[in-house]
Amino acid sequence: MVAQYGFYVNTNECLGCRMCIISCKDKNDLPAGEKFRRVYDYSGGSWTVDENGVMSASGLFSYAVTSGCHHCALPACFAACPAGAIEKREDGIVWIDEETCIGCGACATACPFNAPYVSKARSAARKCDFCKDLIDSGENPVCVQSCQIRCLEYGELEDLRAAHPDAVDVLAPLPEDAGTTPSSLYSRHRMNPDGALPGEVRNAPEEIVSETFEETSL
Repeated sequence: MVAQYGFYVNTNECLGCRMCIISCKDKNDLPAGEKFRRVYDYSGGSWTVDENGVMSASGLFSYAVTSGCHHCALPACFAACPAGAIEKREDGIVWIDEETCIGCGACATACPFNAPYVSKARSAARKCDFCKDLIDSGENPVCVQSCQIRCLEYGELEDLRAAHPDAVDVLAPLPEDAGTTPSSLYSRHRMNPDGALPGEVRNAPEEIVSETFEETSL
C-alpha cells in the first residue's frame, strides 16, 4: 500500500512562469475560465524617501506560489458530496467521478482551498486528480514534468517531509488548514522566512478563481 501522496513547492526557485498551469490545461483540455492549478503572485513592503531623496526598502518581498487540489487526508469535498461522486484512493489521491456527479456544487462550497468548481461546459464538478492516469503508468504528474526550474515535486508525503525538513504546511497567501489536513508542503521564502511580513495577492481576480456556478437544489 502506498502512503499519502503530496506535493512540495520550492518558492525560492519558482519564477511564477505559469508553465504548470499551461501544461495542466493542455493535458485536461480545459476551456477558458477553467483551471485545476493556480499561481499566486504574493508581495509586500514599501519604499521610503528621506530628505536627501534616497529611497530605502522596508519589508520588501515577492514570491510566487503554485497551488492546486491538496488531496487532503480528510477532504471536506468528499464528506460534503451527496452523490458519492468523490473518491479517495489508497495512495491518497482524491478524484471526482464526473459521470456520477450531479453538479450541485457542494464540494466547491465545502473546500477551504477553492479547488473544486462546477464546470458549465460539463455540468459537473472538476478539479486536479493528481494526474492519476500518469502516476498509474509510472509517469510524473504533468505539472511536475513541465516545471523547467524543478521547483515542484511530488511523492509520498513523509518522504517529502524527510527530504525538506524545513518545509511548512501553510504558506501565505494560501488559507490556513481548516481541519482537512492538506497534503502539500512549501519552502519558507528567504525574503519572508517567518511569514511575519504582511503582503497582498497581486493577481487579477479572474486569474485565481475558476468559473462560477449557480447552486441547484438537491
